[in-house]
Amino acid sequence: MRFSLCRRQSGFTLIEILVVLMLVAIISIGSFALLDTFNSTDRELEVRAEELRRFSMAMYRIDDDLRQLTARAVKNGYNGYEPALRGDADEVEFTRLGAANLTGEPRGELQRLSYSIGFADEAQSGGAEEDSGGLLIRSRWRVLDRAPDSEPVAEPLLPGVDSLSLRYYDPDTEAWLSQWPPVTSRTGTAAAETRLPQALELVLVTRSGGELRRVFPLPRVSVTAGGGNGNSAGGDEQEGDDGQHESRDETEDSDGSEERGGRDSE
Repeated sequence: MRFSLCRRQSGFTLIEILVVLMLVAIISIGSFALLDTFNSTDRELEVRAEELRRFSMAMYRIDDDLRQLTARAVKNGYNGYEPALRGDADEVEFTRLGAANLTGEPRGELQRLSYSIGFADEAQSGGAEEDSGGLLIRSRWRVLDRAPDSEPVAEPLLPGVDSLSLRYYDPDTEAWLSQWPPVTSRTGTAAAETRLPQALELVLVTRSGGELRRVFPLPRVSVTAGGGNGNSAGGDEQEGDDGQHESRDETEDSDGSEERGGRDSE
């Protein structure tokens, strides 16, 4: 009599497989959400870093230009003069020293600059529906004393700017003013205004960073004339007097030696 031995086969049931698949799906969904969060955070940090870099570069350019501020008024092309620094509540224009001429343009080391808010054209912006705000623009003139047809060269520094506010500290009245030269300035339009404020306050309102405020101390520039000539003339007169005294001493010494020689011969 033969007995058939039936081996019992072991395996997973359908319910166990479904439970495992559900757990794998939950872990996969959580991992994907975590990776997506990491990627979005990384992109946001890159955008913030780029905005901070642009803002730092813009502030560096403004600080570098204001450090080279000089009291040099310019002609405006209409038989008048623009002050060495002319500023309103949302625009400032001034003359700076030491402007690098890397392109070899026919100009000197002095350069006329201005900072203001501008807006990009729809053709340049690609017709974007969303309003990206204004631009902080640095404009420069190729010539110092302008002609009626002189146009500035605009250079955008910082995008996403909503507003620009400027104030100027007057050391005489010890007050912040919204324009420069002050209204009480006695200098007319036909004369050159070279007086400068002591400090400039800049307030930028951007889409991403909110309100940004900074105060730039301005160099003290004094306009003098004829100081060196007076000193040099005085030095020449003193040297002339010393020369006359020396010649007199030499004459007296020679006369004394001749008298001594005559006495010895006698």
